[in-house]
Amino acid sequence: MAKRRGEGRGPKVDAPAEDGLAEYRRRRDLERSPEPPGTEGRRREAGAPIFMVHKHHASTLHYDLRLEIDGRLASWAVPKGPSYDPKVRRLAVRTEDHPLEYADFEGRIPDGGYGAGDSLIWDRGLFETVPPGQGAEQREAGRLHLQLQGSKLRGLWYLIRTGRPKGPNERWLLFKADDAFADPGFDVTAEAPASVVSGRRITRGPETKARLSVERPDAAALIEATSPPMQPTLASALPQDDGWWFELKYDGYRALAAVSNGKAVLRGRSGLEPGDRFVGIRQALERLVVGDAVIDGELCALDPSGTPRFERLQRRRDEEVIYFTFDLLYLDGEDLRERPLEERRDLLTSLLANAPPSLRLAEVVDGSADHAMKIAARRGYEGVVAKRIGSRYVGGRASSWRKRKVYASQELAVVGFTRTSTGTDAIGALLLAVAEGDGFRYAGKVGTGFTADDRAALFAALQADVVATPALLAPTRIRGAVWVRPRLVAQVRFAEWTSEGRLRQPSFQGLREDKKPRDCVRESAAGGSLPEAMKASTSALEASALVTLTHPDRLLYPRDGITKRDVAAYYEALAGPLLKALADRPVALEHWNEGIDQAGWFHQNHGADAEAWMTIAETPSPTGRKRIRRLMIDDRAALRWLAQRSALTIHMWSSRLDRLLEPDWAIFDLDPAELPAAEAMAQAVEAARALHLLLDALSLPSLPKTSGKRGLHVLVPMARGHSHRDAVDFALTVGRAVAQVLPFVTMERTKSRRHGRLYLDCLQNGYGKTIVAPYSLRAVDGATVSAPLRWSEVAEGLDPSRFNLRTMPDRVAAVGDLFGPILEQGVRLPSLEAHEAG
Repeated sequence: MAKRRGEGRGPKVDAPAEDGLAEYRRRRDLERSPEPPGTEGRRREAGAPIFMVHKHHASTLHYDLRLEIDGRLASWAVPKGPSYDPKVRRLAVRTEDHPLEYADFEGRIPDGGYGAGDSLIWDRGLFETVPPGQGAEQREAGRLHLQLQGSKLRGLWYLIRTGRPKGPNERWLLFKADDAFADPGFDVTAEAPASVVSGRRITRGPETKARLSVERPDAAALIEATSPPMQPTLASALPQDDGWWFELKYDGYRALAAVSNGKAVLRGRSGLEPGDRFVGIRQALERLVVGDAVIDGELCALDPSGTPRFERLQRRRDEEVIYFTFDLLYLDGEDLRERPLEERRDLLTSLLANAPPSLRLAEVVDGSADHAMKIAARRGYEGVVAKRIGSRYVGGRASSWRKRKVYASQELAVVGFTRTSTGTDAIGALLLAVAEGDGFRYAGKVGTGFTADDRAALFAALQADVVATPALLAPTRIRGAVWVRPRLVAQVRFAEWTSEGRLRQPSFQGLREDKKPRDCVRESAAGGSLPEAMKASTSALEASALVTLTHPDRLLYPRDGITKRDVAAYYEALAGPLLKALADRPVALEHWNEGIDQAGWFHQNHGADAEAWMTIAETPSPTGRKRIRRLMIDDRAALRWLAQRSALTIHMWSSRLDRLLEPDWAIFDLDPAELPAAEAMAQAVEAARALHLLLDALSLPSLPKTSGKRGLHVLVPMARGHSHRDAVDFALTVGRAVAQVLPFVTMERTKSRRHGRLYLDCLQNGYGKTIVAPYSLRAVDGATVSAPLRWSEVAEGLDPSRFNLRTMPDRVAAVGDLFGPILEQGVRLPSLEAHEAG
C-alpha cells in the first residue's frame, strides 16, 4: 500500500474517505504560506456554528464570506462586500472550502502565491440557518437563509444560487432581509473598515512581477528625500486622552532603511552609515518583496530576557541584532509622510508580514500612559513614546511624538579621561560634556559600567585626540585629567542632574557611533525639569506597591498554621518567576477569604473593586458577546494584593494581551481517576512519560509540572503565529495516539464514562481557557504548589505534596526557574498528517 508523506513521524489515524480540503491544499504552497493547513473532518465543541468575513486584498479588494458547514468553512468571494440595503443584491462567487482554522487567520499571503495580498478578519461571530441546523441541506438546495450574529453583520440574510449550473465558481447572490437591522443608508464596508481582531484598516495588494520590474530611484536617494527623521519631544508627563497610542522605547541605534531595486541602505540619524556593521539586517531588508520603501526604526541587541540593551551593541554578533521598525515613510513610489500615523502602521505591518525574524514591528502597548510606563519599567525598557493618532510624519523634533524615560539617559561628548589607578594603559573614568552654543559645558565624569576590555580599548582610541587645553566653555580642574578633542560620544544612564549641572550616579552604556559630539545637547522635559519627571515616575511606581495587609494573622490553612502573612511572604519570595510567567497574561482567581475550610469564590471580572494602582485590561469573552475587565499581575503590588484578598489559586491564559489569538504553548492536562493519591499519581506519571517519549520522537521540547493537586500538566512551547485551533488540533492528534497505546488513558469528557481511566484533556487549549499558573498555591491541606519539574523527576514515587509554600522558595533557589526558559524555546508544530493505520 502506498504511504502518505510524513508516515512514521507522527501518530497514525485513519484517513478520511473524502478530503473536502484537497482543493484548498492543492492551490497553496503551505510550506511557504502562513495559512493553516487544516484538519479534515474535525468538529468544534458544541454550540452555534461560526461565520466570518475576510477583507482580502488580492488582485482586487473583496470580501470572503465563510460559513461553518460540515466541519469546514464554506466560502464565497463577494467583490463589493455586503450591503444593509435589502434592495441591493451582491454577487457572491463560490470558492473552495477552507479549514475551520482559517477563521483565526489574519495576515499576508506571500507574494507570488495563490490569493497573494493582505487578508484581515473584517467580521466574525455565530450564525444559524432558518430553521436551525440546515446548513448542508440549504447549501445543496442553493438557498441559504441565515441569522448572523457578528460584530458588523447582524440579522437575517439570504445567500441564493443563481441559474448557473453547480460547480467551480458557481454564482450566488448575497442580500439583506428586510428586518429590524436593515438600513439602506448604512454603508457598512465604508463606515466600519477595520479588522475586528487587530484594528487594521488599510490593506495592500500583491507585488506583481510587472510592478517589481519598474526601475526605481536609488535607495540612498530615497533616504535623502525623506530625511531628516522625526524625533519625539521629551515630556514630563505623557498624554492621558484617547487620541494617542504608546510604543515601547527601544535602546539602540536609530536608523532609516531604504530598499530599492533589491538593494538596501541604512542611514543613522546624523547621516552616518552603519550598514557595514549590520550586514545581516541589510541582507534581511533586501529579502523584502517590495519595489521600494523607506522604513524608520531602531537597531538593537537583546539581552537574554529579550530586552534591548544599548551596551550589547558594542559587543554584539551581527546575527543577534534586531531592527525594530515603527514607521513607513515611502512605499512603492508613494510618499506616505502626509498620511495618518495609523495608515502608515497598517502598511508597515503588511510589508513585514512575512519578513525575516530580524525585522520586527515595535510594540504598541494597549491601555493608558501609566500602564505603558509600568510595562516599560517592569521589562527594563528605556521608556515610552506617545504618538498622536492621525498625525503626519515630519522631519525633526515634533510635539505629536512625546517620549518619557523610565530612567534618565543622555548622550555626552567625551572631552577627556583619567587613567586607572593601577597605572596600566587603561582609563579610570571618562570626562563628559554637553554641547552648548559654540562650545561644550562640563557635565561630570563616569567611572562605572566599563569592562576591562572597554577601559583598555578607550585608552587606545583616545591617544590620538589628546590636547593641552580642554574644549570647555568654563575652566575646569580635574586631578589627573587628560583632555581630548571631542570626537567620541558616550551613552550614559544616571539618576538625575545636580543643581550644578553634573551627572549624579552615572553608568557607562557604550559609545554611540550614530551621534556626533555637537548633537549632545542636554535634554530637558517639556512641562517640567527632567529630575522632577523622573521623581514623579519613581514616586508613582513606589506608591503602586503600597498595599495594606489587613488581618495578617488570619489562618488560611488551619491544619498547617499558615496565615495571610505567610502567603504574602511566599508571593514576595517567588515574585521573580511568578511575574515572568504571568507577564501580560489575563488571569482568573480563586479567593478563600475565610480560609480553605470555608467556601471560596471565583473572580475574573474587575469592575467596582478595581483600585487606582491596578493594571486592568479588557478581553473579549470566548463568545465575543461581552468584554471582561481582568487584573494583570504585573508587579509586586499585584502579588501583595492577591495575599490581601486571600487569592490562593491563579489560573492563567496561554496567550498574552498583545496576541490573544496566539497561545505560547499547547497543554496536555492529565487528570487521574478517583484513586488513592499514590495510585492516581502513578497513573499520571506513566501517561506523562509516554507523552514525553512521543514528543521527543517529534523533536519537540516539553515541560512537565504538577497541577498542585492530583494531576500533571505537560506543555509544548510554540513559536509565534500558531492559533488556539492549531494547539487544540495538535494536542488532540497526539492525545489520541497516547490513548491508543495506553488502555488506562481516555479522552472521554464525561466522568461516568471513564471507568477508572485517566482523562487526557486537550481542550484546555481553546481561546480563553486557563491552566493553574506555575508556582501558584492550591487551596488544599499542605498549601501545595503547581511546581515545574525536570523530566527526570517524573518517575515512580513522585509526590506532589513535597512542593508547597514552605519548600518552593528553597527549591527555586536550588534548581532555578524551570518554567521561564520554556517560554524561550517556542517551535513550529509539525504537520501531523493523517495516514493509513497499519
